[in-house]
Amino acid sequence: MKIITPLTFLLMAGAACFSVWTVSISKPTSVGAFMFFATWLVAPYALMATALIVLSPKSESPFQWFAVAALVTVAGMLMLADVMFWHKDAQGAIAILLIPLFQGAACAVLLPLALWVSRNARRQ
Repeated sequence: MKIITPLTFLLMAGAACFSVWTVSISKPTSVGAFMFFATWLVAPYALMATALIVLSPKSESPFQWFAVAALVTVAGMLMLADVMFWHKDAQGAIAILLIPLFQGAACAVLLPLALWVSRNARRQ
């Protein structure tokens, strides 16, 4: 458990840097556009990191929560790489705007499942 915590935070920090880098290479038209897209793409990682930090002192955060954060982080990076590099499309900007929403939906589905798994693991 001691190794998964820093690895998860390192992965989220790397994903945030990757997101900002992809925004910079897309050459937004203004500083405001850059700030909006960068903030929008980094928001899921900031929220997940904040949630893990806030929940950790109260109780020992289960391994599954960090696994969900890592899974959602990797999925977000792969979706962003797919839109930006592998399958460039005219609707790429719309797809980029939807990535944080998909990450939020994945967290909303996976976190209750992780909580259920951790409760069942404690019973056994």
